[in-house]
Amino acid sequence: MSVLASVRPARSGRLKGEPGRYRRASLTLWRNILDSLGAGVIVLSPQCELIAINSAAQDLIAGTQPSAEQIGHLMVDNAWLAEMVGECFSTCNEMSVAKVDLIARARRITVSAHLSPLIDERAGLAGTVIMLLDLSRRQLAANLPPGNAAAGALGLSPAGLAHEVKNPLTGIKGAGELLAGLFPEGHRGRQYCELILDGVNRIAGLVEQVLSVSGPQRLRSDPVNIHQVIHQALRTAGVYPGEPGAIAIEQYFDPSLPEILGDAPALERVFTNLIRNAIEAIAPPGRIVIMTRMETEFHMNANGRRQHFLRVEISDSGTGMGEEEMSQLFTPFFTTKPHGTGLGLVLSQQIVGFHGGKLRAARSKELGGMVFKVILPLALNNHRHSGSAAG
Repeated sequence: MSVLASVRPARSGRLKGEPGRYRRASLTLWRNILDSLGAGVIVLSPQCELIAINSAAQDLIAGTQPSAEQIGHLMVDNAWLAEMVGECFSTCNEMSVAKVDLIARARRITVSAHLSPLIDERAGLAGTVIMLLDLSRRQLAANLPPGNAAAGALGLSPAGLAHEVKNPLTGIKGAGELLAGLFPEGHRGRQYCELILDGVNRIAGLVEQVLSVSGPQRLRSDPVNIHQVIHQALRTAGVYPGEPGAIAIEQYFDPSLPEILGDAPALERVFTNLIRNAIEAIAPPGRIVIMTRMETEFHMNANGRRQHFLRVEISDSGTGMGEEEMSQLFTPFFTTKPHGTGLGLVLSQQIVGFHGGKLRAARSKELGGMVFKVILPLALNNHRHSGSAAG
């Protein structure tokens, strides 16, 4: 939950005889207002201690309520922010920067920043208010389907571009197959044709990946049992828990999790990709741990209503990644695999985003490799879940 202990209720319209009730109602209102903002809001004291933070800022810098140590690291890693905070305290002036890189959680995020002094009721300086707007979301919007503003100045959507690429590929592939048939086995000309066909198939595979998530209108909104989706993803990835001599698959599931609304095949692609990534990161005898639980924090949805989330964690015992690799993890075409496309995680992130959720990555403290966390919203009518967690 957001920390808003320092927010004071407005003085007008006080409910006579019920100051405690009024204060609680006012605090809830301000919490809801801040959590409904798309921009991240962080309020620091003159000693740079955390006074308040909203959900958007948590997602940017920590994923949860940040500790004092994390705030300290944020200032050390972002000298521009520390300098602006210091200047805001010394001058009591507002200041802004239109575009700057924010380093947080081993990621580099493009943001715009605006700082304002926090003035108390005695006109004293009580802190500084930092507003951070994630500009990378606007850049990602260029991949949205037709009908969205981010379809681009040319009006060409990813789906349209993919179709334009796919049509000539079909002709190239057919011609390559016919040409290969003119040469005997082992002939250099046939080898060249096979090289062409391999390249065509690789491009066609990339196109299919883009088309598979080219627009949220392609996704269904059906009741989905997340555990059934995970089990199917394990089968698709070719791993079975308890198989002798194979990678150990450990499952810690919360059986009381309610269903979500979503597209089961699309979510299966997400978990299949994450499981395959984990398999490729380790060698037998290694471990993959899959855990499901209720997300312990509440978030505001697009309609301003509080909603519960579930979380799926997939951890592996691989070597993990360095900070530089993690900062580019969700960058299109970035891959650490010899034959990877660099689109798997990007498209998985889009699918999860279309479901109103989030995909996060971090180093696994328990297993030493990576842990990927998929956070998905429960249907609004499932809000009575008790919130117990397994594992």
